[in-house]
Amino acid sequence: MLRANSLAAQGLGLTAPNPIVGAVILDSNGNEISSGFHVGGDHAEVVAIKNAHAAGFKDLTQSTLVVTLEPCNHQGKTGPCSDAIINAGLKSVIYAVNDPNSIAQGGAAKLKYAGIEVLEGIETEAVALTNRAWLKKIKTGSPWIITKIAATLDGKIAASDGTSQWITCEESRRDVAKLRNESDAIVTTTATVLADNPDLTPRFDSGINPSGRVKNPVRIVMGERSIPVDYKVNNENAETRVIQSRELSALLDMARSSGWNQLIIEAGAEFNSALIRAGLIDEILLYQAPSVLGTGKSFLSNLGITTLKERITFTYGDINRVGSDLRIQLLSNPSLVNPLAVSRFQAGEF
Repeated sequence: MLRANSLAAQGLGLTAPNPIVGAVILDSNGNEISSGFHVGGDHAEVVAIKNAHAAGFKDLTQSTLVVTLEPCNHQGKTGPCSDAIINAGLKSVIYAVNDPNSIAQGGAAKLKYAGIEVLEGIETEAVALTNRAWLKKIKTGSPWIITKIAATLDGKIAASDGTSQWITCEESRRDVAKLRNESDAIVTTTATVLADNPDLTPRFDSGINPSGRVKNPVRIVMGERSIPVDYKVNNENAETRVIQSRELSALLDMARSSGWNQLIIEAGAEFNSALIRAGLIDEILLYQAPSVLGTGKSFLSNLGITTLKERITFTYGDINRVGSDLRIQLLSNPSLVNPLAVSRFQAGEF
């Protein structure tokens, strides 16, 4: 299942409004004979079945399908995965997370009715963590929102004169390029654009996702000031949408109507503070450089907190070294963090 989960992660940023899903087919001895993951088009289960057939495994009657999400049971752009599994003659299906989407539910029951052995709930925590953006969207209607912060040890994102390139090392910036690739949209403000003139694309890898597909996330600029036409966000490297408002509801409305799973915020203290005050930040990714400035611009401003009891608390997730920096993940929902499940996935125990 952890192997299927790692495959699913390769679809991050490519599947909205659908989930990321990975699948592995095993022979009767437990050996992998094929795999697949969803990047749009065929679902992971169908990709794995087709790959098995292409590899010469036509008879799957003694084979097991391991898949991260309960197979769907509805007709959308593609047919029900439950039907594809039944038609392929698979002996058994193992999956991690029940499908919370009422439109697509019922795949497991249909498979059982067809005489296929079904086992559920394997490595659920690790898979749910990887697919957290889509699962949150289905549950709440709102996308998973990450704010990315590059800061010094004393929490500064720019010096007093406004200079900020580069606080963190090149390895961190490459990691941010990967994060952008995994998101549906990058959100910034007119203040940030006018100050830094960012391109807001995965500049290191030109938008090449691990799946091999090229894609840049949509750039969203919020604010009431105009942006000069020659600024980088107006180039053709990616689509840019302007929200001429400071209302956070306008951003959420756009995300919902677009079916996006995940947004990444790349902005300054005022916008980040507004999002945190509103309880909209699900995850902070802090790239912390081993340097200090003493004075300068902080990544947060006034949160309206006057006493320790009012503090806003996050839970540590993954913490690791990236080049000379630390990459610190903080989650607003502590139930998502199971250190054992996370460490096993990261260690590649599959």
